[in-house]
Amino acid sequence: MLYLFLISLLPFINCFAINNINVYKREYNNKVIKVYEPKNVEKKDMDALILFTGANSLIPADIYSNFINYLNVYNFSVNVVTNDNMINSELLYDIRDEYREIIPISHSSGYVNVMETISRQKNIKKAIFLDPVDNSDIINNNFFNFFDKKNNRNYLEDVLILNAEKSYKGSIFPKISIPFIPAFALNIKKFKDDNPNINVQKLEANEYGHSDVLDSLWSDLMHATISKGSDNRDKDNLDSYHDWLANKIYDFINIENEYDKVEYVKIKKYKDDYDKDDIINIDEKSKLEDIIDLIKPSDVMDL
Repeated sequence: MLYLFLISLLPFINCFAINNINVYKREYNNKVIKVYEPKNVEKKDMDALILFTGANSLIPADIYSNFINYLNVYNFSVNVVTNDNMINSELLYDIRDEYREIIPISHSSGYVNVMETISRQKNIKKAIFLDPVDNSDIINNNFFNFFDKKNNRNYLEDVLILNAEKSYKGSIFPKISIPFIPAFALNIKKFKDDNPNINVQKLEANEYGHSDVLDSLWSDLMHATISKGSDNRDKDNLDSYHDWLANKIYDFINIENEYDKVEYVKIKKYKDDYDKDDIINIDEKSKLEDIIDLIKPSDVMDL
């Protein structure tokens, strides 16, 4: 398997540190969860993304380092978990009060680990799936047996699915190309039918493939072999994709929250003082980037 080949090469790759990022480890039963988070930002002011990597969370954090860095730019803490769902559940319990919100995010078959780990986790309301793959039946029946689909209840309210469309498309010209995902792609219709109370949002990146979320060394190797990605392999182009993903994730977690929970906003030009005439209703869909403050309804009542 090419994923295992990628893992075997990791000891020979020199990693680099970003000055504005803290990288540390949480250890559970000799298994390591790597944490990447911005310096000088209090945990209570950050949302924590719990990253379940590909190959059912067997792929190590280092292969996703550039994507993780872009998530850090948007002030997310990123915890890269293991393939041991009991340990992952213990992590969720331990950090339940540390961060503003905890949101699982998966790539590929990491989706299966997410759904098992968040089972019966009442505080997990949102989740993000990148090219979700459901191989749970194969794992249960033939290879490993860490998953139990019985009583797999969740409390999700909102899900964002981000699909790299080249993962799902083949071609015959100029050469035959077999799509990488379709055989095990998550059936979104069935997911909605099984979870009628979850609001599902799907976004597509038409010019990118399944492995383009990885660091360029690994995504280039996958592109040249079994998983076709963007035809433009320039680092700037792949950086733009990682930034696009991070931006959409930020919007999903934050801007939607503001529209749902904040009824009134204060316009930018009224920075220091305001009266009732300065308040507008959020239904007017003002752009959040033009807002200097967010005012709760209780604040308005005090005017």
